Amino acid sequence: MCHSSDFRLVSMWSRTIRHALLRPGDPPAWLNRHPPDVEEETMTVDRKRSVVFGEAVEEYEAARPGYPDRLVTEVLEYAPDGPVLEVGAGTGKATAGFAAHGVDLTCVEPDPRMAAALTRRCPQAKVEIGIFEDYVPDKAFALLYSAQAWHWVDRDRRWDLAHAALAPSGAVAVFWNLYGVTDPDLRAALAAVDRRYGVTTSSLHLDHSDRAEVVEHELADDPRFTDLDYRHYAHADRYSAGRYLDLVRSISAYRILDAESRERLLREIGALLGDEVDMTLTTDLFLGRRAD
Repeated sequence: MCHSSDFRLVSMWSRTIRHALLRPGDPPAWLNRHPPDVEEETMTVDRKRSVVFGEAVEEYEAARPGYPDRLVTEVLEYAPDGPVLEVGAGTGKATAGFAAHGVDLTCVEPDPRMAAALTRRCPQAKVEIGIFEDYVPDKAFALLYSAQAWHWVDRDRRWDLAHAALAPSGAVAVFWNLYGVTDPDLRAALAAVDRRYGVTTSSLHLDHSDRAEVVEHELADDPRFTDLDYRHYAHADRYSAGRYLDLVRSISAYRILDAESRERLLREIGALLGDEVDMTLTTDLFLGRRAD
């Protein structure tokens, strides 16, 4: 479980002033990455790939970090009071933090195996098994949030669906963790292993553009949403080699490899790690509000 003392808010800016505040000391460029499991935005959602996580529930639980308490508090402060909807809840990595605040929480999760773990972890939450595109809300929600899952929702429909699910002035919060190996030489060596096995755009070890920019651009000209805001949190951590390998196992880009190739890749990665891996873990949060 993550605690607010483990995280520091390293930057925060609204859509209108964000670029003017960039300055030396902001997160290094290699941290401006898509989270693993993110498809290129021009691609359609790979439904088969989107539910491979149920094959690795134990690894997902053991290796994936949670989300900062401060983020949960700030999202709830931003949103009006009322029922909350989570899209793509997984095993409840984010759910637990929101449920601890006693909110009326509904979770949509497509994978029954992940949903079973979610129910065990957060029995107070209502869990709907299925994809968000097929979900029919039974109420208007004050808050819709998605942790590490918004990219699995059909890009052509996701903001229409969010708007339809929200009450007037309801809030949307999209956030994701980014996992960075701190040592640049080790990161480059791990990326080389990925390339040998054809793991490219969703590799844990590549530099990518800032995911928040994608959300920002999608909403910038959409008059249905207002009060856009971006917040960024970061902290250092140290993973054991075993936990890091479980993190790799929990990422869809590696799970879709055939079993033999995946095991060879894991052995090569393990040979590079030593006993521990220094990590820089960041969380990017994007907020918006239904305008009407």
